Amino acid sequence: MDFEFMLQLLFSGGLIVAFYNNYAQIRLQNEIKLTEINENRFSSILIYMDIVLYPDHIDHSSERDNPELGRIDKNNKDEIRTFYKMKIKVYKANIYLYCDDDIIYAIDIFLDNPTEDNYLNVAKLMKNNLWHKEKKYFKNKMKNFFKF
Repeated sequence: MDFEFMLQLLFSGGLIVAFYNNYAQIRLQNEIKLTEINENRFSSILIYMDIVLYPDHIDHSSERDNPELGRIDKNNKDEIRTFYKMKIKVYKANIYLYCDDDIIYAIDIFLDNPTEDNYLNVAKLMKNNLWHKEKKYFKNKMKNFFKF
């Protein structure tokens, strides 16, 4: 093997590693962005669910400044519950894109029967979706990349 061949081999190996590192970095950034989006939406849904359970909590949340609340009577708890159930349904329509079916089903159960147990069940499922989800795709790609 001559010197030119060794340089070509080294250069091509470096290019392959650089392309893969770029791919892995972009994939990781996308996963981080998706996790942030999910976290924001999930926290909004949990706040709305808390207000459905305890309408008095509206005064202690960021929702007290919501301009949409001007249309409803803040002293009427049934009106507040109905308003926030509709908001949860709207958010639920959006989460079909990015979360597990178990969460959607648990939200449906909460909307049918708003109890603290159902609220906690939804919160646990959301936590698992955000932080305990296994990155199977990325792990499989890494195993296949280093397989000779």
